[in-house]
Parts: sequence; C-alpha cells; structure tokens
Amino acid sequence: MTSSRPSDSSTRTLTGPALRRRTLLGLAAAGTAAAGIAPSFLRPDAAHAAGGPTDDSGHADFSLTWEENFDGSRLDPTTWEYELGNIRGNEQQHYSSSTDNVRIEGGRLILAVTDRPAADQYRNTERLGSAARLVKYNSGSVRTHAGRDFLYGRLEIRARLPKGKGAFPAIWTLGHDFPIDGRIDPSQGYGWPSTGEIDIAEMIGAPTAERAAQGETASAGTSNSTVYGTPHFWYSEGDADGDGTYAPYALGGKTTTTEDLHEDFHVFGVNRTPDKLAWLLDGVVYKTLHFVSEDPADQARRDAARAGLARPAYLQINLATGGNWAGDAGDHLAEDGARFEVDWVRFSQTKEQAAQDAAYRSSMPALSGVEDVAIRQGDHADLVAGVTTDTKDHAVEVSVNDSPLFVNTGAPGGRNEVHLRVASADDADAVAALPEGTYAMYLTAVPRGEALSGGRVPTALTRRRKATLTVLPAEGIEGDSRGTVATVDLPDGYSFRDPSLRFSRNDEYVVDFVNPEDPIPARKRPVHPFVLQESAITLRACSPAHGDPHPRKGKKKGRGRHHR
Repeated sequence: MTSSRPSDSSTRTLTGPALRRRTLLGLAAAGTAAAGIAPSFLRPDAAHAAGGPTDDSGHADFSLTWEENFDGSRLDPTTWEYELGNIRGNEQQHYSSSTDNVRIEGGRLILAVTDRPAADQYRNTERLGSAARLVKYNSGSVRTHAGRDFLYGRLEIRARLPKGKGAFPAIWTLGHDFPIDGRIDPSQGYGWPSTGEIDIAEMIGAPTAERAAQGETASAGTSNSTVYGTPHFWYSEGDADGDGTYAPYALGGKTTTTEDLHEDFHVFGVNRTPDKLAWLLDGVVYKTLHFVSEDPADQARRDAARAGLARPAYLQINLATGGNWAGDAGDHLAEDGARFEVDWVRFSQTKEQAAQDAAYRSSMPALSGVEDVAIRQGDHADLVAGVTTDTKDHAVEVSVNDSPLFVNTGAPGGRNEVHLRVASADDADAVAALPEGTYAMYLTAVPRGEALSGGRVPTALTRRRKATLTVLPAEGIEGDSRGTVATVDLPDGYSFRDPSLRFSRNDEYVVDFVNPEDPIPARKRPVHPFVLQESAITLRACSPAHGDPHPRKGKKKGRGRHHR
C-alpha cells in the first residue's frame, strides 16, 4: 500500500534481558484469561488450516521460523501495534482500536468496516485540501513495527479478502526504521519511499453482484478477483515522489483468480533473497523481481531496488476504503459486513536464507537497556539513560507518541490522531510537559552525522525497539510495604495484573492500562500492558500497634525501568 512508510529478528535467540521480560510476562499471565493478552508463545496451537502449498520459487527446503495463529482473545502486544487515525491516500476510513474494527474471533484476526458516527465524520482538509474525501467509515490496521521484522525468507499470510465497492485490503511491509508517518521523528529513520515497501497483496474492490444489480457502479479497473504485488523504493530517476517502481516499465505484477477472493481463503506471500523478490499466490509464483537486470540500462534502478527492499521490514495488514487508487468507496460496505479475515502469518527460511539473514543482522547496531519507564509528571527525565548501543558510530535517539491515549470517538471536529510528543533525547522539557498517562516510546540507534530523512538510498544501518513510558501523578503513588500491590492507589485506568503479589517477594509488576478517556465501552478498548518496578512506588511501613506510616522507598533498580 503506497505510503506517502524490533523486536529483533524472528531468528532472535531468547536469552538475557529478552528472555527475562518474556518470562516475567509469562509468569504474570497466570490470570490473563480475562485480559486476553497472553503472549502467543504461551498459547496452544489451534486447528488452523494447513499451510502446505508448494513454493515453485526455486526452494523446497524451508523451515518454519515464526508463526502467528491468533489463538488468544486479543492481539499479542509484544508483536503487534495499532495504526490509528486517517493516514494516507485520501482514503475514507479512520483506523480504530475498538474491537468493533480489530479483534480476534475464532482463531482469526478480523479487520472490519463499520459506519463512523455522523458526528465523527470529517474531511482531512489539513492534509488534502478541497480534494479531501469524506471519512465515513471506521476500520482496522495493525502492524508488527518494533515488535517483529523480517528479511530473507518466505513470508506468507492466509487470509480471506473482503469485497465491495472501494474495499481496499492490503498486506505489505515497510522498512523497520520507518518513522510511521511522523509518529516518530523523521530524523530517526528512512522515510517513504527510501525505507522500502513491498505490497504483498492489494485488491481494489468492485460492487458486489447484489449492489451492482441495484445500480452501484464500479470505479475503473476494480475487481474482487485481482490481486496486485508491487515494490516501492527510492530511485534518483523515479517519479515525483522518488518512487522507482513504475518507469520505464512497472516492476510489480498482478494475478486474477477464477472466483472472488472473498469466496475462500488464499495464501499470499513473498520470498526474499539477496538477489530477487518473488510474489506468490497459493504457493505459485506469479511475479519475480531480479535485482540483476538483463537490461544494462535498467541496472541502476535494480541496484536502487535492492538497496530499498533487501533490508529488515515489518508487516502491516489493513483494510482501507476508497482513496486515490480505489476511487470513492461505496455507501454499503459496513452494512454488507465488509471484513478482512486473517487465519495465520508464517515466516520460513532455507538454511541459506537463515545464514544470509543472520549475516545482515550481525552488522546492525545493537540496543541494550531498553526498558519500560515510569516517571512523575513534571520530571525532566532522561529517557535514554542506561540505553546503549555497541558501536561508537551510532547514537541512541528517542521518540514518544500518545497512541495508548487515543480516543475512538468524540474528538472536536471528528478527527482524532496520534501525536508525536517527544522528538529527541535532548528534549527534557517536552518530557516534563507530558500529562499523566501512558505513552509509546521508541528507541532507535541512528548513525552519527548521517541524514536519514528525505529521498535517498538507504545505506545506513539502524536498530529500533519499543517500550512503554508511564507518567504518574506528580505526587507519586504509595503502597503498604507489608501488604500487596492492591494497597497502591493507582490512577484511573490502571490495574495490577495480579493484585495478590506482595512487596516482600517481588520487585516488578505487570500493570494493564485501559484509557479511561476513550468514550467507547471499556470492553471494546485495547489493553496496554507494561511492567512497573517497585522503585516507582513509595512504600510505607505501618506500625502494627499504631498504624503510623513510615515511608520506605522501593528498592533502587533502574529508575522504574524494566529491561526488554
């Protein structure tokens, strides 16, 4: 999907801090059934459809490296995050975090179109001027940004696409350091198209037979049975956006099925090696982009394609409606139940691809000490204190946005968006100005003295990881050192995952945040878990005889941080 767009890799060995965090979340998940966010590695496999299509792209010895089967009741927040608001392409949906639009149902990820309340409908004139279409639907978009990225191997998604006029489902990847359309400071990663984009599968929906019979007309070139696979990358001789995919001839492809893609599940995939990129439908390759061209005149463009596309990328899955390509969305998508169903995601590698993947990643800078952080409102905190990289040629930068505080309805003018609140490790004043609440914090190892923003070939290596920043009340929070965490009077919207944990036996605790300011019903709001350390709590020891409080600070441990 054309943008205006770590955990470490899927081959990461779970040792050290990463294993410690997963262990803590796993142990704390003893009572997570209600919260529904148990990490996927704790879940038993469900009876999903077998993957087994034959890949005719030249490899037969793939080994499964990672999979997502959507077996919990909510998305695993260690892997997935929401894209929120109205982002790109003059589209007519507002991406929501409500379970009306993003949910797990029967072991499948569901992205559903719903009518946006009339009071919340708007035109994004700030970005698109008088040409802005009416944003009349809510829908869903999720991504593995800063949770899991992929490089060399076969990435496959088994899904059933929606249908209907202007339904615009997309399965795609973007470079792992993309600054998510300004929700991370643009200096901290390559922008679009430099970051590289691989559209694994896009479809532009046409009216259903029923709606066509009622007079709904199709936009030009739309079909419920044609899927497109397209690369996007920066090239010095590219189009007005710097995109090199279209001229002198298109590098992408398409294929058409005999029935609507909504009628059954299909497996959409790409297979990447250092030399080529192949698109597959149900295990059959329908387009291959070779990075070495048979036409010497096109080799410079192929070199640019390799630079942009042969780098780690995160996966994004979304259901748009209407837009520059899709045209005007029909009026009946919500009424007709347009939805995008994803059964599973799988990443497989040959031994050669695994070795090539590991070799690339070994040259990337490492990030250590990335932790959840809790501060008091007004603190001029150094958010990168204790976070290091293993090379003197890189520095650690930070961006903070307010995505956990997103509200799904009721914003003035109807348009609510995610905002970048802190754009630099040097901006302690912006940190101190943050209101109470929970925020998404992205740490990136960036090359010193090298610009990343603007159109350019992406030659620099970066690394990004995500943590949670929580801003507590200025007066702090207190608890009874002789009791359990239930004695802590947390602000509205926060709850300890296991309120029976005692301070005498633990020093860090899983907390769930559900935004109390979001007007939609609480059961439909997303849960944002993080780890709160005892050092963020003022503990008071009470005298058994008199109940006199005697303050005792929590054990000193990393300024309320938690290792990831």
